[in-house]
Amino acid sequence: MRDRGSYTKALAMLLLGGAGCGGDDAGPSGPPGPEPPSLTFNVAGGGNNVADRYTSDLWVHENYAYTGTWGGAQRGGNDGNALKIWSLSGTGAPSLVDSIVVPDIGTVSDVEVSADGALLMFSAEQGENQGLYLYDLSDPAAPAFRDSLHVSSGLHTATFGEIGGRRYAFAAKNPFDPALLIFDVTNPDAIEPVASVPVPDDYGIHDTYVRDGLAFVFAWNTGVIVYDVGNGVRLGSPTAPVEVSRLVTGEGSATSPAVHNGWWFHNPATEEARYLFIGQEGPGTIGSSASGDIHVVDVSDLANPREVAGFTLPGAGAHNFWMDEARQILYAAYYNGGVVALDVSGTLSGDLSGRLLDRIEPGGDGNTYTWGVQLANGSLYASDMLSGLWQIAVE
Repeated sequence: MRDRGSYTKALAMLLLGGAGCGGDDAGPSGPPGPEPPSLTFNVAGGGNNVADRYTSDLWVHENYAYTGTWGGAQRGGNDGNALKIWSLSGTGAPSLVDSIVVPDIGTVSDVEVSADGALLMFSAEQGENQGLYLYDLSDPAAPAFRDSLHVSSGLHTATFGEIGGRRYAFAAKNPFDPALLIFDVTNPDAIEPVASVPVPDDYGIHDTYVRDGLAFVFAWNTGVIVYDVGNGVRLGSPTAPVEVSRLVTGEGSATSPAVHNGWWFHNPATEEARYLFIGQEGPGTIGSSASGDIHVVDVSDLANPREVAGFTLPGAGAHNFWMDEARQILYAAYYNGGVVALDVSGTLSGDLSGRLLDRIEPGGDGNTYTWGVQLANGSLYASDMLSGLWQIAVE
């Protein structure tokens, strides 16, 4: 049996997973939209601003950003038990305002602000205090603690979902007892567990994406599992999720599917919600190497999803996504590959390498290992494990 810390420690070396993106359509990618976007990245400010810990996830809301810290390997003798609070400007570098340090946790693994800006949530792994945390953002520069809930074996990620007039947190419980955990957080002073959906113990759940009453659960080698949690297609709810379908991406390849994260794209130009983008997290070493592709799944028939396209960045690996749906651009954090922008307009099929718009390593060679990205306030913000928080101009 692995010890409590082994799950996060294993991520330090990223020893599970593999590359290779399948697809049932060979040949070049499908045609882009009528006006393919153009894009250039330039560093606007920030970086080299978190020397005491490794930076993990980020979330930007209006003029503030919140970043987590990772403790699978200590930096400066510190665990990843700090949430960093940043003030943002239109053109300058993010400015550190304060930090919240939570005793006896190892990693602040996922960070999110509710759509109304009222509530900050983060998940925590390792230590006696691992679990789910909620803070009030009446003063965004000084989040006020509201409630927390201990979860044995910890939470790898947590995301908000607004369903039926109530606010929920959909969380990925780590091995050894992996499950999709759902909490009612409508009252932030009293986190209420409402559902626990077990998944096969094949390295557990790594992320969940919730939209239109559907929860897409990215469950490593089990693949992506789609649940109705209020959509109506299977009469599921947050308290009683019902499985709609599942798919193992890259099936048949020699390496592990390692399904890590995803984004269900709603295309405003075509009015379709056809494509689900999935990130594969393959083997690598923090600071120097990574692997894993982007897989594109056609979910126009939710009961029968099928993989249709993919993107590979040689020598680097995908982690987290953000989508500019208005411009039909996918931004991907690519660990040692930095930040990638892909044109995802029109029909997608086969190899999407010709859709690469630009790429940037914000910390430079040897100082870039990008965890997450978010488009906000006209800029792209990137959290980098090695070099901290960056503001990137998108021109």
